Amino acid sequence: MAKKTVGKTTDIPQGSTKGVEVDGKRLLLANVDGSFHAIDAVCSHMGGDLAQGKFDGRVVTCPRHGARYDVTTGEVVKDVGLGAKALNLGKGATGQTTYKVFVEGDNISVEV
Repeated sequence: MAKKTVGKTTDIPQGSTKGVEVDGKRLLLANVDGSFHAIDAVCSHMGGDLAQGKFDGRVVTCPRHGARYDVTTGEVVKDVGLGAKALNLGKGATGQTTYKVFVEGDNISVEV
């Protein structure tokens, strides 16, 4: 795995997120109480862009079907409803991959 610089701490104020692309992967960076986290930005349910989702506390909501993920762990906080599962042959959301984040000075890097 390689460490890649993805932005500055000033790019992501506390309580906000930012989508970035690293080596062809879309990642969501989040600032939770001054601690930075990174997860896959492509929703595991049907590919919604989590960078376009609502962020509250430590939870991001997919704008497509409402799956919710904890950005600190990648775990599903709330799965999609039955109607949205039916759109994907009964498949609901699964946990998002997390990435190790490094803050050095004001630079943010992730290990991908």
